[in-house]
Amino acid sequence: MKALNLLLADAEVNDFEEHCLSFSLFEQLAGVLPLDGEILGKYLAIPKCTLSRAAGAGHFSMSESRNLVALIRVLIEANELFEGDVQAARLFLTSPSYGLNSKTPMEVLSTDRGVIAVTDLIGRLEHGIPT
Repeated sequence: MKALNLLLADAEVNDFEEHCLSFSLFEQLAGVLPLDGEILGKYLAIPKCTLSRAAGAGHFSMSESRNLVALIRVLIEANELFEGDVQAARLFLTSPSYGLNSKTPMEVLSTDRGVIAVTDLIGRLEHGIPT
Protein backbone atom coordinates (compact mmCIF):
# COMPACT_ATOMS: atom_id res chain seq x y z
CA MET A 1 0.00 0.00 0.00
CA LYS A 2 2.89 2.34 0.64
CA ALA A 3 3.70 2.34 -3.08
CA LEU A 4 0.08 3.25 -3.68
CA ASN A 5 0.42 6.20 -1.31
CA LEU A 6 -2.74 5.42 0.68
CA LEU A 7 -3.25 5.89 4.40
CA LEU A 8 -4.39 2.31 5.05
CA ALA A 9 -1.92 -0.51 5.61
CA ASP A 10 -2.60 -3.81 3.80
CA ALA A 11 -3.39 -5.63 7.03
CA GLU A 12 -5.91 -2.97 7.98
CA VAL A 13 -8.14 -3.17 4.89
CA ASN A 14 -10.30 -5.93 6.40
CA ASP A 15 -10.71 -3.86 9.57
CA PHE A 16 -12.46 -1.14 7.58
CA GLU A 17 -15.08 -3.32 5.91
CA GLU A 18 -17.82 -2.42 8.42
CA HIS A 19 -16.84 1.20 8.98
CA CYS A 20 -17.57 4.53 7.38
CA LEU A 21 -14.48 5.50 5.38
CA SER A 22 -13.37 9.08 5.09
CA PHE A 23 -13.94 11.23 2.06
CA SER A 24 -10.21 12.03 2.05
CA LEU A 25 -9.49 8.35 1.34
CA PHE A 26 -11.79 8.58 -1.70
CA GLU A 27 -9.83 11.65 -2.83
CA GLN A 28 -6.57 9.72 -2.37
CA LEU A 29 -7.91 6.86 -4.49
CA ALA A 30 -8.94 9.30 -7.20
CA GLY A 31 -5.40 10.71 -7.14
CA VAL A 32 -3.75 7.29 -7.27
CA LEU A 33 -5.76 6.12 -10.27
CA PRO A 34 -5.77 9.20 -11.44
CA LEU A 35 -9.42 9.86 -12.05
CA ASP A 36 -11.75 12.76 -11.53
CA GLY A 37 -13.76 12.21 -8.34
CA GLU A 38 -17.04 12.23 -10.24
CA ILE A 39 -15.81 9.55 -12.63
CA LEU A 40 -14.51 7.41 -9.77
CA GLY A 41 -17.87 7.83 -8.04
CA LYS A 42 -19.59 6.66 -11.21
CA TYR A 43 -17.39 3.56 -11.38
CA LEU A 44 -18.26 2.78 -7.74
CA ALA A 45 -21.98 3.50 -8.25
CA ILE A 46 -21.85 6.50 -5.93
CA PRO A 47 -24.06 9.30 -7.34
CA LYS A 48 -22.83 12.90 -7.56
CA CYS A 49 -25.26 14.03 -4.84
CA THR A 50 -23.93 11.31 -2.52
CA LEU A 51 -20.38 12.45 -3.20
CA SER A 52 -21.41 15.98 -2.24
CA ARG A 53 -23.04 14.73 0.96
CA ALA A 54 -19.99 12.62 1.83
CA ALA A 55 -17.66 15.54 1.17
CA GLY A 56 -19.69 17.69 3.55
CA ALA A 57 -19.94 15.00 6.21
CA GLY A 58 -16.32 13.97 5.75
CA HIS A 59 -17.19 10.28 5.37
CA PHE A 60 -19.26 7.74 3.44
CA SER A 61 -21.95 5.43 4.75
CA MET A 62 -21.05 1.80 5.46
CA SER A 63 -22.58 0.57 2.20
CA GLU A 64 -20.72 3.18 0.15
CA SER A 65 -17.56 2.37 2.09
CA ARG A 66 -17.84 -1.28 1.06
CA ASN A 67 -17.37 -0.19 -2.55
CA LEU A 68 -14.26 1.75 -1.55
CA VAL A 69 -12.87 -1.26 0.33
CA ALA A 70 -13.49 -3.45 -2.73
CA LEU A 71 -11.61 -0.97 -4.92
CA ILE A 72 -8.73 -0.84 -2.43
CA ARG A 73 -8.49 -4.64 -2.41
CA VAL A 74 -8.49 -4.81 -6.21
CA LEU A 75 -5.95 -2.00 -6.40
CA ILE A 76 -3.66 -3.86 -3.97
CA GLU A 77 -4.02 -7.09 -5.98
CA ALA A 78 -3.34 -5.31 -9.27
CA ASN A 79 -0.31 -3.61 -7.75
CA GLU A 80 0.98 -7.00 -6.57
CA LEU A 81 0.31 -8.53 -10.00
CA PHE A 82 2.53 -5.89 -11.56
CA GLU A 83 5.13 -6.20 -8.78
CA GLY A 84 4.67 -2.70 -7.40
CA ASP A 85 4.46 -0.95 -10.76
CA VAL A 86 1.65 1.45 -9.93
CA GLN A 87 1.49 2.77 -13.50
CA ALA A 88 0.94 -0.75 -14.85
CA ALA A 89 -1.74 -1.40 -12.22
CA ARG A 90 -3.51 1.84 -13.20
CA LEU A 91 -3.35 0.91 -16.87
CA PHE A 92 -4.74 -2.56 -16.12
CA LEU A 93 -7.67 -1.12 -14.15
CA THR A 94 -8.57 1.41 -16.82
CA SER A 95 -8.03 -0.69 -19.96
CA PRO A 96 -10.64 -2.93 -21.59
CA SER A 97 -10.11 -6.61 -20.90
CA TYR A 98 -11.16 -9.57 -23.00
CA GLY A 99 -11.75 -11.49 -19.76
CA LEU A 100 -14.35 -8.88 -18.74
CA ASN A 101 -16.23 -8.76 -22.06
CA SER A 102 -14.13 -5.81 -23.26
CA LYS A 103 -15.00 -3.71 -20.20
CA THR A 104 -12.38 -2.16 -17.96
CA PRO A 105 -11.97 -3.55 -14.45
CA MET A 106 -13.09 -0.15 -13.12
CA GLU A 107 -16.35 -0.44 -15.08
CA VAL A 108 -17.40 -3.65 -13.34
CA LEU A 109 -16.34 -2.87 -9.76
CA SER A 110 -19.71 -1.44 -8.71
CA THR A 111 -21.19 -4.92 -8.13
CA ASP A 112 -20.09 -7.87 -6.02
CA ARG A 113 -20.12 -10.03 -9.14
CA GLY A 114 -17.85 -7.53 -10.90
CA VAL A 115 -15.38 -7.44 -8.00
CA ILE A 116 -15.21 -11.24 -8.09
CA ALA A 117 -14.68 -11.19 -11.87
CA VAL A 118 -11.79 -8.71 -11.57
CA THR A 119 -10.23 -10.64 -8.68
CA ASP A 120 -10.53 -13.87 -10.68
CA LEU A 121 -8.97 -12.20 -13.71
CA ILE A 122 -6.01 -11.03 -11.63
CA GLY A 123 -5.63 -14.55 -10.24
CA ARG A 124 -5.65 -16.05 -13.73
CA LEU A 125 -3.05 -13.55 -14.91
CA GLU A 126 -0.86 -14.28 -11.87
CA HIS A 127 -0.90 -17.97 -12.70
CA GLY A 128 -0.46 -17.56 -16.46
CA ILE A 129 -3.92 -18.85 -17.30
CA PRO A 130 -5.20 -17.43 -20.61
CA THR A 131 -8.17 -15.11 -20.25
